[in-house]
Amino acid sequence: MKKLLALLTLVCVSFNVSGAGAKELKYIDASTLTILNKPQPDGPRLSRLDTDKYPDFTPTVRKYYKMSTGMAVSFHTNSPVIAAKWCNDKEHRSTSWHPIAEAGLDLYIKKDGEWLWAGMGRPKYKSVKHEYTLVDNMDTTMKECMIYLPCFMVLDSIQLGFAPNAVVESCGEVRRAPVVAMGSSYTHGTSTSRPGMTWPAQLSRILGVDVANYGTGGQQKMEQFFAELICDTDADMFIFDCFSNPNADQIRERFADFVKTVRKKHPNTPLVFLETVKREVSNFDLDKRKYEADKAQAAREEISKVMKRDRNIYFFEPGLFTGDDHETTVDGTHPSDNGYQRAAINIAQKINAIPALRKIIDDARRVSEFKTKQKP
Repeated sequence: MKKLLALLTLVCVSFNVSGAGAKELKYIDASTLTILNKPQPDGPRLSRLDTDKYPDFTPTVRKYYKMSTGMAVSFHTNSPVIAAKWCNDKEHRSTSWHPIAEAGLDLYIKKDGEWLWAGMGRPKYKSVKHEYTLVDNMDTTMKECMIYLPCFMVLDSIQLGFAPNAVVESCGEVRRAPVVAMGSSYTHGTSTSRPGMTWPAQLSRILGVDVANYGTGGQQKMEQFFAELICDTDADMFIFDCFSNPNADQIRERFADFVKTVRKKHPNTPLVFLETVKREVSNFDLDKRKYEADKAQAAREEISKVMKRDRNIYFFEPGLFTGDDHETTVDGTHPSDNGYQRAAINIAQKINAIPALRKIIDDARRVSEFKTKQKP
């Protein structure tokens, strides 16, 4: 195993070096720029967590939290071209995720105060090393840029390419995310087309604040190690998609203890719980329909108990709302980009309708705008 990792590292390094001058661009290690949406500031720069801190994680949860899901690189530049070379830990060839969402990059540039999609980094099929020009032929005014990193890969390295004489400025160190979303595959981003289309990423752009992503596809069943992870994470608001994976019995057995553990470290931080998505697989399958109905009922019962004694707990019902037209599913379970957009808009509207939550967002936005304007 050690020999394999060493060989993979060598491949990444040689790739980054050998390709540096291929298009007469200068390349910068992206990890030296500003890292956004990293839930905890320590550990590997390109991973969400230092998973060694959590010995109780299952192997799958450990693997997921080494991924760069939801994270982004931020910088200012006047370069007319932005390219990238990056190296993942394994080949991409999933049947559940679009290759750009799984292993690619997603570039946004701020225009007139709003984030506007600008380009993507297409990964190579059955390869761990990738190279792509995200955008070219731009004007040379200074721009604020944000590149979302892969959703379903461990990112070993990434270099960004710019015109040789271009100015490239970091926006600061790892930036604290005021909102952290924890959840299932819906939060992780299964079936999205590119990294910037997960609902936490879309919610971030709608609200104008950073939203870190703690999604772990299929794994979030309110185990205590997830609660302990939240205890170790600093945020002004936590949003939970925790009713999607567990069955009704698990919801009844675990929810109260999950909240109790979180409250030991975050006694007054707003906790927002989302009703799970309506699964189209239950349209005609009566067994699945009953299973989902039982889960929904258990969630309503358990959340009502804690809300009676805790005024800083909220239940968004609907929460992961994708519409009533039954046309936003990819596989009967996971939404399309349009479905995730509807969910993000619904969550944003509910946050904005609650004064206490709206104030958190307004305060966080002012801090974020102030930091964005600072020079390194």
